[in-house]
Amino acid sequence: MKVISTFLAFIVILGIIFGVKIYKEYKYKIEVERMYDVAKGVSGKNSYSTNIDNINIKYVNNNTFQGFHLIPKNKLFKGVIVCYGGSEGSPNFNEALRLAKEGYETLSVFMFGAKNQQKTLVKIPLEQFEDVLDYIHSNINENTPITVLGASKGAEYALNLATKYKEIDNLVLIAPSSYNFSGLDFANYGSSWTWKGKELPFIDLKRGDFSYSEPISYKATYETAVERDLSAKEKLIPVKKTKANILLISGKDDQMWNSFEMSNIIKSQKDDVKICSYEKAGHIFFGDGEQKFSGYIIKTGGTKSGNKEANKKSIKEINDFLKMYHK
Repeated sequence: MKVISTFLAFIVILGIIFGVKIYKEYKYKIEVERMYDVAKGVSGKNSYSTNIDNINIKYVNNNTFQGFHLIPKNKLFKGVIVCYGGSEGSPNFNEALRLAKEGYETLSVFMFGAKNQQKTLVKIPLEQFEDVLDYIHSNINENTPITVLGASKGAEYALNLATKYKEIDNLVLIAPSSYNFSGLDFANYGSSWTWKGKELPFIDLKRGDFSYSEPISYKATYETAVERDLSAKEKLIPVKKTKANILLISGKDDQMWNSFEMSNIIKSQKDDVKICSYEKAGHIFFGDGEQKFSGYIIKTGGTKSGNKEANKKSIKEINDFLKMYHK
């Protein structure tokens, strides 16, 4: 089971949202609705099998905490791991399940699109995490340490959470962002995140360049949006505000956004951050660097062999990191 398998839907969704045809032909209302039709396949609780040998899996409905609680029959490690997916709208169920099979108690959590949540990836309250904490304290006996694992936009979310909630002991961030970017709903445009009712300052992706040629790479879109923002430093996630131990996983040929460079920006704010980056690996550690969807060819980066090797090595790095802090 691949560490970042949930990124596949994320890639195709970005292709829909940011495609040049959408911007130039003013079709984003239709395309946003289409995007979330695609996302329904990963955002519904019935999309995931809960009949897994040696793992007790139950759905959690705790206000804004919508997701799954995975309890291995033979729990080998202390604490709990909270898993978030990316822009595809999934709760990173596959990674939560992989870790449960390793002996960790895990939570697989929807970030948006579920009951009592924002329907699209925009203006998501960081305070949703308080319902997760409430559930942890009420339902898990050996409930520390708490590690949050996030992928791509989920990593952006998780890093913000750690700057607000001291209960988070560790972070595993896959293809992370060092900045807060705009949300991915152009019909309700704004920041991806809010805190105490106010939108967090964000990099405006509408300022970025968009590629006309396929395969489409969104790396330049993110980079030029940052470059053109004269107050970009104010949109950095304030990493210094967290004491959490942090592991960053990135591909050096990430063509969705430059997670390798942003990993180094994160580390520049906190020296003890550990970075694991991989040559010839892209945004997802899967495939040959391109993904096709609905007439679009999206460039994700890396080679088939490079991504395969990065997937294998990153699983080991994640396992070693978690064992260190959950033993």
